[in-house]
Amino acid sequence: MDEMEEKSNEEILIESKTPMESKTSSKPLIAGIFLIIAGILSILTWLSVSLVDFSTIIDPTMFQQQGVNLSMQQIESIINICATIAIILAIFPIIGGIFSVTRRKWAVAILGGVLGLFIIGPIFISSILSLIGLILIALSKEEFK
Repeated sequence: MDEMEEKSNEEILIESKTPMESKTSSKPLIAGIFLIIAGILSILTWLSVSLVDFSTIIDPTMFQQQGVNLSMQQIESIINICATIAIILAIFPIIGGIFSVTRRKWAVAILGGVLGLFIIGPIFISSILSLIGLILIALSKEEFK
């Protein structure tokens, strides 16, 4: 009877080790959170930039002194175009972060991290978070499906 109990205990021990042997770390989760935060920060930054009235901040005569003739409407259009491009670009780190958190499609998560390097959040925090997320995703390639 002792032998049967020992075998049962050994089998239970082996069965309990099987799920734990999978090599998962928190790297993809942390990377995904960083990418999502970077994307959200960038979107909020560029939304706030597009809502600012630049006629109180920028004087068009300073451009004219440099030989560039731009009206205030043209300056605001340029800023709004840049904001639109940045907001669209900021969607990709969010998508990459979602794929990183779910540990699926490593290439999409990497692409989100790479494109996140080009988004500009407050004081380049979004780019720094994207760089950290990109490094963590690259280090945890084997954890993705």
